[in-house]
Amino acid sequence: MDSYIPDLIWFNGSLVPWEDAKVHVWSELAIRGASVFEGIRAFWNPEEQRYYVLDLESHVRRLNESARLLKFPITTDFHTTLQAINSLLTALDLREHAYIRPTLYIDHGRYGSRAKDTLSGMHIAAFPSPHSDALYRGIRCTVSSWRRSSELNLSPRIKAGGSYMAFRLPFIEARERGFDDAILLNNRDTVSESSGAAVFVVKDSMVATPPLSAGILESITRRRIISLLHDEFFMEVQEREIVRTELYTADEVFLCGTLCEVQPVVGIDGYLPGDGMPGPLTTRCRDYYIEICESGASAPSGWLTPVEKTSSRQ
Repeated sequence: MDSYIPDLIWFNGSLVPWEDAKVHVWSELAIRGASVFEGIRAFWNPEEQRYYVLDLESHVRRLNESARLLKFPITTDFHTTLQAINSLLTALDLREHAYIRPTLYIDHGRYGSRAKDTLSGMHIAAFPSPHSDALYRGIRCTVSSWRRSSELNLSPRIKAGGSYMAFRLPFIEARERGFDDAILLNNRDTVSESSGAAVFVVKDSMVATPPLSAGILESITRRRIISLLHDEFFMEVQEREIVRTELYTADEVFLCGTLCEVQPVVGIDGYLPGDGMPGPLTTRCRDYYIEICESGASAPSGWLTPVEKTSSRQ
C-alpha cells in the first residue's frame, strides 16, 4: 500500500482519477485532522471471480457512529457508501485481496461546530493487501512508555484520523527499540491495545482480552474472534483487565485487527510467550479465520458480503 497508487478513487459521489481527488490545504481536514475512517478487508475469490467484503455493514455503521460522536454532518447515506465500495472494487478490478479505506472529513467550517456553516466530504480508496508474512512467523512487541487516550479525552471508540497520531510515538519508540509494534497501557496501568489491533492472552487454556472500558477501539475483528472461539472452539473469552506481567507469563499472545488479521506475538520485552513460536490456539484461530474469509459463498452467515458487479463509473 505504501508505494501502490490506484487509478481511481471514489470522491464525493463519483469515481475519479486518483490525481483529481483534492482537498485544500486550509481545509479542516488538513489543519485539524478533521476526519473519521474505517479499514475494511475485501477477499478475492478466484473460483467465483468476485470479491467478498468482511463485515461490510458493521464497518459502515461504525464509520457513521464515529461521525455522529464527533458531531460531523453525514452527507453520504449508508446504502450509498455500500454501493460506492462495490463500484470502486469493480472498477479497479485488482483481482487480489484488498484493503478499503472510506473516510468522512470536514472540508470547511471551524471544527464543524455549526452544521449550517460546515461543508463535509467523503472519499474511499482501495489498495492490494495480501496476507502479511508476520501472520505466520509472528511479531515481537514492547510495552510502550506512552499511554492510551482515555474515554474522557478523545474516546478510543471514535475511529478518528487525528486520534491515530497518538500511536505515532509508541510505534516509533517500538521500532527504535528493535521491536515490530507497541502494546499500550491505559491510565489505570492495565493493557489497552497495540498501535492498531486488539490484544488477546492465553494462559492455562483460558483466553482473555481487555474490555471496552480499558480504552480500546470497539473492534469488529475482536468481536468476530470472540465469537469464533466460543462457537467453533467452545472456549469462553474473559473480557477483563489484564496487567502488564500477564503478557510476560502468558502461554500465547496474539493481536487481531483488519490489517493484521490474527497475528501471533512471539516475544514481548524479551519474554517469550510459550516457546517463542506461534502457539497452537493462535495458529488454529488464525487458520480458521483466514479459511472463513477466503471461503466465498460457503462462509458462515453474516461474515462476508459479496460485491455485485456494477458499471465501472458512476
